[in-house]
Amino acid sequence: MWKQLIKYVPVNIASIVVSFGSIAILTRLFTGAEFGRYTLAIAAMHFVHMAAFTWIEAAMSRFYARAEREGKMASHLKTSYTVGIIMAVTSLPIFLGLVHILPLEPRMKMLLSFASFSTCFTLVYNIGIESHKAAHRIGRYSVIQSSQSLLGFSVGIIIILMTDLREVSPFIGIFIANTIAIIIDLPFMLRRMKGGVVTKKRTLNYFTYGMPICLSLMLTYTLSQGDLVLIKYFMDDTAVGQYNAGYNLANRSLDMLFVWIGTAVTPIAITTLEQEGLEKTREVFKNFGEIMLLVILPAATGVALVAEPAGFILGESVRAQAVKIIPWVAFAAVFNGFITYYVLRAFIVSKNTVILALTMIPPVIINVGLNIYLIPKYGLMGAVWATVISYAAGFVISMIVVRRCFPLPLPFKALMKTGFSCAVMAGAVLALPNSINALPDLAELLIKALVGAVVYCLVAFATNAANCCGLIQELLTKIKQKKASQADEMPA
Repeated sequence: MWKQLIKYVPVNIASIVVSFGSIAILTRLFTGAEFGRYTLAIAAMHFVHMAAFTWIEAAMSRFYARAEREGKMASHLKTSYTVGIIMAVTSLPIFLGLVHILPLEPRMKMLLSFASFSTCFTLVYNIGIESHKAAHRIGRYSVIQSSQSLLGFSVGIIIILMTDLREVSPFIGIFIANTIAIIIDLPFMLRRMKGGVVTKKRTLNYFTYGMPICLSLMLTYTLSQGDLVLIKYFMDDTAVGQYNAGYNLANRSLDMLFVWIGTAVTPIAITTLEQEGLEKTREVFKNFGEIMLLVILPAATGVALVAEPAGFILGESVRAQAVKIIPWVAFAAVFNGFITYYVLRAFIVSKNTVILALTMIPPVIINVGLNIYLIPKYGLMGAVWATVISYAAGFVISMIVVRRCFPLPLPFKALMKTGFSCAVMAGAVLALPNSINALPDLAELLIKALVGAVVYCLVAFATNAANCCGLIQELLTKIKQKKASQADEMPA
């Protein structure tokens, strides 16, 4: 598992550059209202993509190992690509028609039109990306994904600087990057689907499996982004931009770690279940949970501790309000990440996707109700409080339900040790002299981050949190074995 995680480092570096670059640059290039409209368009694009397209992407990933085992890989790939391309081509005019008839301002209609083009091309691109992950072609996946992310980001920024398209520009960048990536990758995939057959039965199986995943992701996304619509309704575009800036700065910091670990582990879990059985898969999930706790909890604690100095990343139009919600969002993101990348993946691996969708309904209802009650009274803080409460409820509900379908481990011992390590880290950072707060924001951020990281690592290793000492020992043993093997192979 750690070997796989290391191989995914390049694509995560690209993701860090794009994620934080987007926040830092776009909040400076856009006004608060422009960033708010851009945020709403991005949220709409992702929601539509989940609703219409995610089922075929999920099926590509989940049934890859089975198709390989049964010798039906060409048909699996051809079915996935054929269905995906047909859906993209037929959906685009439908999306554009809906945008045209919606009672929106012209600028928002243009934004959503370009977002529709982007998401349709993203579907075809994602099918290839999912196949590379499922096949453990990590090198190819990493190169394509990293290049696409960096190219789309760079082109979008250039268009902002050189034209008057403003918040439309990032969507054009995504569209161009997706098109280039598809042109490069599709010939590789066409060779692997040669001789394959598209069948209605296979397509129906994929739809039956994947559509509940679409529904659950839509509910999960409503849980995380639905408050943007309510903030827009009760407040304005600028408030949307302020909330999203703070939310993204905190959430993306942690979400990238969740994606990094989850991307590496999910193909391993599916392959293990198909080839080695349930008990071995449970062991994979146990290690998965412990690794996430070891990495995510200190990261969330660190984000909360440095919220104020980290605000220098944001543009002035959103900064003051955004930094106030960052500590709350950091811990909401922990619940959200464990729901999405730990609990829900157990539903996906065990193919209990219908139940997966049902478990997300109660937290969404809680979130909407609390937002309607709290936003008018407390503004942006009301929205973030609603998010924390609903995520916590969602985690508890989904964890109870999933253990009736799949023996998902509860790494309670690892939680206690990593939680203790985080508490000591927080105490050490808070005990730093007040004179550090007078330093430039970047210097304050680096000092607090360094002190926190050192203290956490010392306490974590002292308590062997999440078996980190065993992981290091295993790594050192493998390095020694590799060196010994190489020495034996050398001629005398």
